[in-house]
Amino acid sequence: MKQKNMAIFALILILAISGCKGSGSTGKPITNEDVYKGFDGLNIGFTKNAPPDKVFEESIFPIAINLKNKGASDIKDGFLSLGFEEEFINFNEKSSEPIRFEIKGKSTFNPNGDEDFTTANAKTAKRIGSQSETHPSTIFATACYPYKTILGTSVCVDPDIFGTQLRKKSCQSKDLDFANGQGGPVAIIKIETRTFPDQDNERVRPHFILYIENKGSGQVIIPDGNKIRSACTKEKLDFTDFNRIKIKATLSNQELECRLKDEKTSTEVRLRDKKDVVRCTYPESAEGIRRNTDAFTAPLRIEMDYGYTFTISKDIIIEKILKY
Repeated sequence: MKQKNMAIFALILILAISGCKGSGSTGKPITNEDVYKGFDGLNIGFTKNAPPDKVFEESIFPIAINLKNKGASDIKDGFLSLGFEEEFINFNEKSSEPIRFEIKGKSTFNPNGDEDFTTANAKTAKRIGSQSETHPSTIFATACYPYKTILGTSVCVDPDIFGTQLRKKSCQSKDLDFANGQGGPVAIIKIETRTFPDQDNERVRPHFILYIENKGSGQVIIPDGNKIRSACTKEKLDFTDFNRIKIKATLSNQELECRLKDEKTSTEVRLRDKKDVVRCTYPESAEGIRRNTDAFTAPLRIEMDYGYTFTISKDIIIEKILKY
């Protein structure tokens, strides 16, 4: 009886330990490193048979879209719009306006991100011409939403830029690669670390060169709520509204000055061919780091705010109702 009780106790202990594990596929607890990984943001897709592959002329059919936030940023004031071939399809009045949505992203408590659905009814508005029995058409769905990419890492700051110190250093300054992204479609791929002397040669200022890329299939929009909404309407956007990102970087809570590599004045990031290089510098307004300071590790945090938009489509066939 004693051995039986011990076996039951051991089984209960094993189940309790298993219940304390995270929900990842490996059974390991989910960490912030797992959350801030990947190049996904919002994913959308038409659900099965909504719309159907084939619909009859002058009939009503459903459209249902699945929304899933697979990135690390919560979405507030996102918009979804539907597009169609106006000559053959129309929607109710509400569907002519973009549908507003909010959906939370990944977290340690919700490693897969939230999921939601939106629905609308459509109607084939016109009979097919007498010379045809079918007509191909396409339904479009466009998502427009604000997003944020956050990178938190540690860097080695070494004021000994000429290598004159003989004592052993606590860390070595090196470039950093980020092949796995930060949980958003816009990502920092690489950081080059540099240190330059002040004019008086008594102090130094760290420089960080950021390689930024749009790794998603959509387009970046300036992080302005009105512009983001306009991208999901028939309102026209200026070309200067695209590929603009607001960036903020801090080193040990000291805000850095970030600017494009070839420009002298502080500016927003403007992607060219879905990528660009940005330089973030220890500001002149702050006291530099003394050259005789030992090398040390410091937290570097980078935030990028932007809007994002992309479109999916579904081909359908409108069939004539045959009366023979």
